[in-house]
Amino acid sequence: MGVFVVVGSSGSRRRRRLWRFAGAEFDEASWTLRVDGQAVALEGKPLEVLHELLLRAGEVVAKEEILDSVWAGVTVVEGSLPTAVSKLRKALGAGQDDVIETVPRIGYRLTSPVKVESIVSPLTPRFSFAPGDTVPGRGQWRLDRPLGDTGAEDVWLARHIKTGDQRVFKFADAPDRLRDLKREAALSRLLFAGLGQAAPLPALLEWNFDASPYFVEYAHGGRDLLSWAAEAGGLAAIPLPQRLAVAARIARAVEAVHGMGVLHKDLKPANILVLGDGDEAAVRLVDFGSGRLLDDTVLDSFAITHPGALEVEPGQADGRSGTAAYRAPELVGDALPTLRSDVYAVGLILYQLVVGDFAASLAPGWEAGVADPLLREDVAAACAGAPEKRLGGAGELAQRLETLDERRRRAAEDDEQKRFLETQRALEDRRRARRPWVRAAAASLVAGVLAASGFAAYAVHQRDQARSAQALSEASYRFLAEDVLASVDPARASSAEETLVQAISRTGGAIEQRFRDRPEVAAYLYGSLARAFDLRSDYANATRYYEAADRAYARAGAADSAEALTVRLQHAAALALSTRPGTLNQARAAIASAEKTLQARRIDEPETTVWLESAKGAAALASDDVPGSRAHFERAYRLVETLPQTFTERQRINFGQRYAFALIRLGEGKAAEETFGALSERMAKLMGPDHADTLLLRLNLAQAYMLQQRSAEAVALTSELLPKMETRLGRDHRHTLLLLAVRQQSLGVLGRYAEAAADGERLWRAAATKDGASSFTAVAGRADVGISQCRAGQLDDGMANLRASLTALRSDLAGRMALDDGIEAAIADCLIQARRWDEAAALLKDIDRTKVAQLVGDPNWGAQVDLALAEIALGRADRARAKALLETARPALSQNKDPFVRQRVAALSQALAAA
Repeated sequence: MGVFVVVGSSGSRRRRRLWRFAGAEFDEASWTLRVDGQAVALEGKPLEVLHELLLRAGEVVAKEEILDSVWAGVTVVEGSLPTAVSKLRKALGAGQDDVIETVPRIGYRLTSPVKVESIVSPLTPRFSFAPGDTVPGRGQWRLDRPLGDTGAEDVWLARHIKTGDQRVFKFADAPDRLRDLKREAALSRLLFAGLGQAAPLPALLEWNFDASPYFVEYAHGGRDLLSWAAEAGGLAAIPLPQRLAVAARIARAVEAVHGMGVLHKDLKPANILVLGDGDEAAVRLVDFGSGRLLDDTVLDSFAITHPGALEVEPGQADGRSGTAAYRAPELVGDALPTLRSDVYAVGLILYQLVVGDFAASLAPGWEAGVADPLLREDVAAACAGAPEKRLGGAGELAQRLETLDERRRRAAEDDEQKRFLETQRALEDRRRARRPWVRAAAASLVAGVLAASGFAAYAVHQRDQARSAQALSEASYRFLAEDVLASVDPARASSAEETLVQAISRTGGAIEQRFRDRPEVAAYLYGSLARAFDLRSDYANATRYYEAADRAYARAGAADSAEALTVRLQHAAALALSTRPGTLNQARAAIASAEKTLQARRIDEPETTVWLESAKGAAALASDDVPGSRAHFERAYRLVETLPQTFTERQRINFGQRYAFALIRLGEGKAAEETFGALSERMAKLMGPDHADTLLLRLNLAQAYMLQQRSAEAVALTSELLPKMETRLGRDHRHTLLLLAVRQQSLGVLGRYAEAAADGERLWRAAATKDGASSFTAVAGRADVGISQCRAGQLDDGMANLRASLTALRSDLAGRMALDDGIEAAIADCLIQARRWDEAAALLKDIDRTKVAQLVGDPNWGAQVDLALAEIALGRADRARAKALLETARPALSQNKDPFVRQRVAALSQALAAA
């Protein structure tokens, strides 16, 4: 029995076995026999025989087994094996003849005790190949560069001398490595025989198992995951949905391999290839040198020669093979590998793809790095420490990832239902809290002291509240019927709706006089009018009535009531969304004050919570904190949908609209499209297809199309909506201008710059007249005109408008915003066209890519900055930097459908390719 000693371990080092016996050493790494410390010159076949005997030291190894291993597939003369043994005995020296015992008519046995040391040493290349060398035995192919992450340089990318086609060659320099190649070739042939062209691995084209260096030759299957990530500027730079799609394809590939009864046993990023980009990217698995078959008889079904050591049986399969970092916990001991061992490796790779770091490990606390609870569940299920608790197959993991959006939807519905139940429990708790009063009233009645009881006072209070509510309703109705509706002047109306608005404006001042002694009624009416103007985006009138409502609540002695705080929060949201100078800071102060009062008075009503979250979402949106706005708006929307008795259908749709708009700002176009589509259908059913609110939701739907670069659909929808919105809202209404902005940008993407500039000119001038030259819409509108002019070649006019918009933006707004960076990037593009490289580079230096990406709703926007920097580098004759920047940006730019960007990419690529 040999002694197995392991000295050290590291993923960047190679293990070699050193066999010691009878005063001799056999080193597998160098394939050298040393006797008494001196290397012995010996041919390859005797050393292979020695290796077979060492592997089964103390056992009788049959002649047929040795011949099959050492002279596989070769017809040999009868004396070949005895001759090899004789040379071995001679090499071991005099007096060592009995070390190798001849067992008559059976075979040979190594009788000496054997000590086996597994030593790790720094990796050095196995071969002396260099780029440009010819592939041994394949004269038309030249080695390009080594592949893989081991440092062994035994896998090379090669190119055909004439055609430039690419192939991958994997080499071996010793019998044990040859055995791995044979195993890999057999498994590759099996998988292609069973799966056909759907086999998830590169095609095996040729092999050489006759002369060293041995090799297998594969079709080029793409770049490995490590290179794929590096080309994108790092794994974290690749959008998470794209990373998850690759993870799902990896799981499907492993599922297919497992379906043929093959275990990979060494799954890791370096052994997974990605061919292509985006939705068309295909995944391939490579390096089956450690692979095993669950049932080796399947080879016979496909007439494939058995290479040996493919079955998983006790004593034959080495569960410890594979890369340590990706090895399932049970394989640290003597457990045999199973399908679940490969699933563990896929789960770890999924985790690394999610967190954006291939160096990440499942150390305690790893869950904190995965924000999505469903993905945390998936990683935990695939990487459970106990195999029996792990997912049963890679297909289960693929199914989870492929249905992630649906699972998220169901989880959101479950959360919504949970919140609804919690709200109902809270209401029930409050009802229970009032029941002691009921019991006290009964007791007081029996005692005959009802009039003096505490419950009597409570009942009177409740009765007065009911009477007050009835009086409020009646007073409000009389005001609307007598003062508002009766005052409509049809002769002054352009439409019924506008006449009603005019009537409200004329009669709003009468509230103060009519309800001088009923300030609570005045406050209610002022709040109602404020919300009406708020919904029309008439923030000036909305603010006027919100402030009047606040004063009325104060006169009524209810300044800190839930109703007053709700109105204050509604006002804060309107201030945040008005985009007028200074209103954002007012909104933040109002929200902070209201929240402080709510906490001090312990007001915890679902309705007030909805308005608080909505106001916070509006302030976050105006502050460019788009993720924060989405979180607040989503909480408000999910909660309001559980309160149909408190909020009308129209109000609930409005909250959903704000949530969906945050999705647009985050670049989640598909989710925004689905949400806006559903909301517009609900609004059309409620108010009609041509109602202003329905039109606005359809405008938001056009924005979702634009975000997904479905520009033709966006132009068609906005062109349909424009005359309707002009009629319903007016030519200069904020939402009409927003519609023009969507159409202008979509026209630009389609390369229709003249039309885009016309829309932009109208947008800019109308917004400047309405909201001021420094308002967001005016600044953005003028900037868009400048961009269109630059793209049309009108560089001087374009830069003039862009610089003027930047000056207007900075004149009233404190601090640098995302729009500043976006405009500066646009000016830089104009400067690049004018070949003013230094000025353009200075502007691009401090661009905040993340904020601009959120502003424009394009998560890949930053790639356009790299494109601009690449153009500058080429202009400065720095071709290497230009090429590197372009290659970094190319994956993201390949998804950009803007013809102007595509033309720039094509022109730069052509210039770099030119001699």
